[in-house]
Order: sequence, then structure tokens, then C-alpha cells
Amino acid sequence: MGCLYEPALQSDPFAELRKLLSKGLKMVCYRICLWSVSVVLLLLSDFVHCRKKPCQDECCQYIERFPAKLRELRGAFKNIRDYYEAKDDLIETALLDENLLDGLQSPFGCHLMNQMLHFYLKDVIPPAVNLGHNDSVDINHAVDMIGGILHDLKHTLKRCRRFFSCNKKGFSLQDLKNQFGNMQEKGVYKAMGELGLFFNYIEEYLTAKRHH
Repeated sequence: MGCLYEPALQSDPFAELRKLLSKGLKMVCYRICLWSVSVVLLLLSDFVHCRKKPCQDECCQYIERFPAKLRELRGAFKNIRDYYEAKDDLIETALLDENLLDGLQSPFGCHLMNQMLHFYLKDVIPPAVNLGHNDSVDINHAVDMIGGILHDLKHTLKRCRRFFSCNKKGFSLQDLKNQFGNMQEKGVYKAMGELGLFFNYIEEYLTAKRHH
């Protein structure tokens, strides 16, 4: 009777090695994922910190509060826009254009903004109050409100000259003023009807200053 035996199971010499390598790769991948997440969180933290860094300067704080003033300006303009646009029959002519916006975004922006505010406060708004609507309390009130906010902005630019870099001069509004003068009374209606565009320019100018 012959001897019966079961052949010995042959062990795979690489099985343990594969197990170790698999475990090591998982650990490496895990650490890489943790490192990647940490880097992303760190970058997001820095980004949020930079974006939400609170203003310490009163001039910067004025810019952060100005969106509320913009809402008031646009609300007041909404009440008078139809009146002045209806009186403006120079539809194909514009006082404000992209060249003005480009100038406001240049290093000479503060000087140009000062000129624009002076133009509206001296040459546009005072006669606008007297042009055919003395009996309209609503229009007078809206125009007065717009004038008050623009005057406050002009005063702030003067007070915060260093913050806004207002010492640089390079643009002149003489061409715009000449065009406005040639329109005579119609120039007031044109300038008042374009107030909404001017408010947009103010918003872009102050937003750029806040980001810087």
C-alpha cells in the first residue's frame, strides 16, 4: 500500500511584497491628499483674508459705505430720469463717453473725477433746478439729494487726497465743457439725463480704488 500525501502548498514569495507595496501606496496617496487639502485651505484662507481685510483708514471706510449712497443716487435719478430724457432732443449726441471712463481708470483719475464733480455741481445741477419745474417738489428734492451726495464725495476726495492720489494732473474737461456750452439750455437736459452713466463711472472708480 503506497504512501498517500498531499503536496505541500507552495507560498507565493511576492505576495507579502505586494501587500506591503499596496499598503505603502495607500499611505502615500493618503498623505498626498491631506497635503493637497491643506494647501487649498491655506490658499483659500489667504484669499478670503485679503478680500475681507477690514479698512482701517477712514477714506477706505468711506468707499465701503458708498454703495448705500449709490443706491440713494440711483433711486433719486429714477424719479427724474423721464423728465430730463423727455426734454433731451439731442439723442445722437453724448457728453459722457468711454474716454472719460478710461481717464478715471488712469493714474490721473482723481483729478478727472474732481473736475467732473465740479462740472455737475457748478454748471449742471444749479440750472437744472430752475428749468421749468419750479412747481415740482419731487424733482427739486431728488436733484437736491443728488447734489448733496456729489458734494460730499467731492469733499471726501479733497480730504483724502493722499489715499486717492489726487496730486496727479493730466486730463482736461475743456472739450466737454465747450460741447456743453454750445448746447446751451439743452446741455443741462443732456447732462442730467446722463447722470445714470456718471454714477456707473463713479462706482467703477471707487471699486478700483478699494481693490488697490
